Amino acid sequence: MGIFGFGSTTTPAVEEQEEVYAPMQFEESIVDDNVYEKMPDFMSSISYDAAKLQPMALQGGIDFLQVEDHSSSAGGASLAPSRGWTDDLCYGTGTTYLAGLTLGGAYGMAEGLRKSSGAENAKVRLNTTLNTITRRGPGLGNAVGVVAMLYNGSTALLDYCQGTHNVFSSIGGGAIAGAIFKSTAGPRAIAISSAVCAGVGGAWSLLVSMWTDQ
Repeated sequence: MGIFGFGSTTTPAVEEQEEVYAPMQFEESIVDDNVYEKMPDFMSSISYDAAKLQPMALQGGIDFLQVEDHSSSAGGASLAPSRGWTDDLCYGTGTTYLAGLTLGGAYGMAEGLRKSSGAENAKVRLNTTLNTITRRGPGLGNAVGVVAMLYNGSTALLDYCQGTHNVFSSIGGGAIAGAIFKSTAGPRAIAISSAVCAGVGGAWSLLVSMWTDQ
């Protein structure tokens, strides 16, 4: 009521506030199911040049590295795809070292278990076995790794001189590697090591040739 009991109890400010905070009524008639179909297809009006999107297309296309078509004249025979003698050197030396380390460790473990069969307790037996493993494993791994490195380097040099790779390069590389490896052990040891490494190199080359020809 007003001051003297006359007039309305609702002020204009209250009515304006109610209109501001009144929830908007959602009209379903505004939404049309076909509204997306009526939109213009703006992509049809865009023109583009494929040469600008791919500049390499104007330069003869993109060249890809084809490992299978690579000639093996740059290095020795290998089971894995190789781009040259450096790949053969890394792969051959690494895999041969790991193989020698594994075989030497297995031989050292068998030797240690055999030597420590009469040990007083398990601690002494374990210590003896570990000592033989660490002595045989790295020793054999280092030896065959050095031979593999010399073999791949010698084979790559012979391939470079001949212009191609053949089994004679592997045999010659093995002979050179064996001779250098035992060069300080006397003529007899040099001859034996050279013959063994030459045989292994020739057998490996024939095995790779048979594998790749299949």
